[in-house]
Amino acid sequence: MNMVGRRTPSWKWYLASLALLLPAVAPAQVPAPAAVPPVAATPAVSTTKVLTFKDLGLYGPAKLRGVEGIMGLPLGVPLDRVVTAAKLRLHLTYSPAMLPELSHIRVQLNGQVLAAIPLPKEEAGKEVTREVVLDPRYFTDYNQLRFDLIGHYTLECEDTQHTSLWASISDRSELELTTQALDLKPDLALLPAPFFDRRDNRRLELPVVLPASAPLDLVRSAGVVTSWFGALADYRSARFPVSVDALPARHALLFATNQHQPKGLAPTVFKQPTLAVLDHPADRSIKLLLVAGADEAQLRQAAEALVLGQGVLSGPWANVTKADAGPRRAAYDAPRWLRTDRPVKLGELVEGLDQLQVSGHAPAPIRVNLRMPPDLLTWNRPGVPIDLRYRYTAPAERDNSLLSVSINNQLVKAFRLAPDQTSGSASELLVPLLADQSIQDKDGFLIPAFQIGANNQMQFQFAIEYHKRGLCSGVFTDITRAAIDPESTIDLTPFPHYTAMPNLALFANAGYPFTKFADLAETAVVLPAAAGARDYEALFFLLGRMGRSTGVPALRYELVGPADAAKLGDYDLLLLGGGAKDDLLAKWGHELGLLLQPGSRQFLSPQFAGFFQDDPLRRGDLPRHESELGFATRGPLGAVIGFESPLQKGRSVVAISATDTAAAGNVLDTLEDEGKVPYVRGDLAVVRGGEVRSYQGEPVYYVGDLSWWMRLWFHLSRYPLLLTTLGILAGVLLALWFYAALRRAAAARLEG
Repeated sequence: MNMVGRRTPSWKWYLASLALLLPAVAPAQVPAPAAVPPVAATPAVSTTKVLTFKDLGLYGPAKLRGVEGIMGLPLGVPLDRVVTAAKLRLHLTYSPAMLPELSHIRVQLNGQVLAAIPLPKEEAGKEVTREVVLDPRYFTDYNQLRFDLIGHYTLECEDTQHTSLWASISDRSELELTTQALDLKPDLALLPAPFFDRRDNRRLELPVVLPASAPLDLVRSAGVVTSWFGALADYRSARFPVSVDALPARHALLFATNQHQPKGLAPTVFKQPTLAVLDHPADRSIKLLLVAGADEAQLRQAAEALVLGQGVLSGPWANVTKADAGPRRAAYDAPRWLRTDRPVKLGELVEGLDQLQVSGHAPAPIRVNLRMPPDLLTWNRPGVPIDLRYRYTAPAERDNSLLSVSINNQLVKAFRLAPDQTSGSASELLVPLLADQSIQDKDGFLIPAFQIGANNQMQFQFAIEYHKRGLCSGVFTDITRAAIDPESTIDLTPFPHYTAMPNLALFANAGYPFTKFADLAETAVVLPAAAGARDYEALFFLLGRMGRSTGVPALRYELVGPADAAKLGDYDLLLLGGGAKDDLLAKWGHELGLLLQPGSRQFLSPQFAGFFQDDPLRRGDLPRHESELGFATRGPLGAVIGFESPLQKGRSVVAISATDTAAAGNVLDTLEDEGKVPYVRGDLAVVRGGEVRSYQGEPVYYVGDLSWWMRLWFHLSRYPLLLTTLGILAGVLLALWFYAALRRAAAARLEG
């Protein structure tokens, strides 16, 4: 059981805490910051949360078959919580052919058997609900729930893989956890916990506390920190609700300078960039991460030191003596993007090599996430080359055993698994591994370019046929193993960076063009003149989402107001809060597909953006706006708009525009919803309630690096008739040149 934080602090720690909390009376040489006045510790409050199996990572219903009917689910308990009660609520269906007196489902937690669920005959074949109480003493920081089907269909000799041995557990099944907060000692060494805990696979919701009338430089530093937390949260996603001059009743981030400090923080004079973990005044189990400095420049140093040097921090506070972010990053070097300068090994794309191994005759698929630079030009290429190596326990004879390879749940290739060292002509068989029946094969294939996007998942599904020699013969059923060799590679080196813009699909999926530089070196975010908490929340969410895509905090982005945007011609611009009469979108939007203003909207009715329009060859031929419409209305409406920057050609602008805060929230929800993101494309995505509709009407421009001859060939390929005419003309001219050359040669021979 997780018992972190239960030891009673020593008297020395109390004195140190007193010095931290009461700086007015602390000795001058103590550089620790002040915090809110201490209060008596409040008793820990229990909270109950319900997690579905889908929340725990189950992809659809779990199917348990035969004697290898096993399903496992990972579960983490946050560092600052301890489990006091737990209950499983299973929704399951099982075969009516199984014998109830011999069949059951065994429930294990971290290897400890906690329950056996009977399977009565009268409820077979229909979904039933079973509740199982789990002993909280067996929970640790990282846990594994396991379900085993023990099934029998006859009292005589039976086939352990008979089709009647099955059960299905729905992904709607639930785990109800009651936890109690632990009083953790304030310590920077725990970072990023408890503000972000890798054990918790739910969406990160981390409040940000800002002072009233916060200057842009202070908000910018808060954005650097939230982008870091967004990168840490990764697949969980992250939201950062903003609180102005109020401490929320949960773990939160605080940002302060000597001139601008949020209420709830005792007035403090900071002399150096400072990082500290503080107790919440109302509940010591709640922690506050303070990032502070004497001015905005020192605050920026503190924020950069936090995201770059968190691994060496310890103690309740730290003063930053040096913070140098180093040189700016090169383009396309995001750690979470596949490299394009060399083939990438699949072993580099997983956290542990055990993720590339499976066991059993029909195991769960091996999944490898592939994040690619979104602007790769796959034109005139058959696909992305994969050099695949795999190992498996050889089947007893030649049969239908297969390895199926899919990308984004679309079948790409299937390979037959040979029973011995004589594989098919399509494979090159390598030497056997060790002295067992495992063999290794090697195959090369291409992933079709049209099946690949910015975020992809490759699935490797092994299916090794089971052979029964006789009804009562003994057979081992758990020795089958298979693995994808970590030396397998994917090669993006043939693909240049070149794409048609504007394309909101690239922004929605990967934050492009801003994430071209992982640290957002050439990105400027423009906030409205009267920015508020909702604008800041949108800023932090988008920066966190870009950090999620790249794995790098946004150390080099610029944050400005509308008056300073004209100075940033050589930047890609992200406009937030569009919708006021005097904002930049109104100034630049005379030809945009949609322009929202208080009480009115102008719609130029561009072409509907279908999925085919991701083809850079076809987008340039799309018609522009079909009709112009105007409305006077106050209904909620939000939009994401993309267009070429009016400040400099080749630069892009993406604007988040909405009629009110609720509509702006709907836009953020759309960008966070993986089911709706694929519908954000073209240059205009209109969000109305839960519906997303995209359009294409802006002039197309191209960005990236392409050699002049390939650029010429790429653009001419849009006009096949012209190419045919030019080819015929070139052939005629070449024939005339050869004819003239031969005539001159013949004349020279006659004269000689």
